[in-house]
Amino acid sequence: MPLRLLACFAHPDDEAFTGSGVLATCTARGVDIRLVCATRGEAGDIRTPEAATRENLADVRTQELRESCRVLSVQEPIILGYRDSGWGDDPAQHHPQAFVNAPASAVVRQLVEEIRRFRPHIVLTFEPGGISGHKDHIAISTHTTFAYQVAGDPAAFPEQATDGLKPYSPQRLFYIARLQGYRVEWVMQLRQAGFDEPLTPLELHHLGVSREQIHWTLDVSAYLDTKLASMRCHRTQIPPDWPYLTAPQDVTRAIHGTEYLIQAHPSVPTGSTLAPDFLAGLQSEE
Repeated sequence: MPLRLLACFAHPDDEAFTGSGVLATCTARGVDIRLVCATRGEAGDIRTPEAATRENLADVRTQELRESCRVLSVQEPIILGYRDSGWGDDPAQHHPQAFVNAPASAVVRQLVEEIRRFRPHIVLTFEPGGISGHKDHIAISTHTTFAYQVAGDPAAFPEQATDGLKPYSPQRLFYIARLQGYRVEWVMQLRQAGFDEPLTPLELHHLGVSREQIHWTLDVSAYLDTKLASMRCHRTQIPPDWPYLTAPQDVTRAIHGTEYLIQAHPSVPTGSTLAPDFLAGLQSEE
């Protein structure tokens, strides 16, 4: 029986730009992946004008997500139905249906239901800072972490048992992460390759986590074509001639060829040595 992984993200394109290398690595090894997306991305930018209008953006981005999942050999995505809260001070965050305003208990209930239904061995989401600091990224990380912790507790949402959803505890919780300063490093890679990429604003220099927090540094360059194809599915989010996809191959590999995982649970004591393979030791009998 194959291993199962439940990936929980906030917007269409999170799976592509954040963790597509990990997802492609897993599917290539026979892992069955289901993806949960909290919103339909209606507050996102439209970077390719002919790709969508403000009125149909949510529908277009949902279809882009479906196409990306097909590229990654991931199951049809599950959309939780909240509204995109927007970036920074976007007024979208004040909408009553915005994801950041959703009651924690309601979101956790939905995520626990998906865990109990799919019974994954692994749950994957953003590291607690959301990689980019986006409020929706932070929220899905928080809610997913709590859902992971309580999904095996019979006292949590006992009404789900009437639908045949028994308590279930996944074996591992992984956070996808990037190294602190990644924004600066990527821009410098592009500038050295001759692209006139603007310098990273000072307030974004701190984004990411320290190397000491990382448990696995994954070389995903073998799946780079799949990763880039997944990104290209999200036409609304990519401006024409976006340098992160049009740079020379060595630069593209330097930027996109490595991904990072943190094992959030079971916790890893300081100084412990983990197996080189992040899938090692998982029991697939369930």
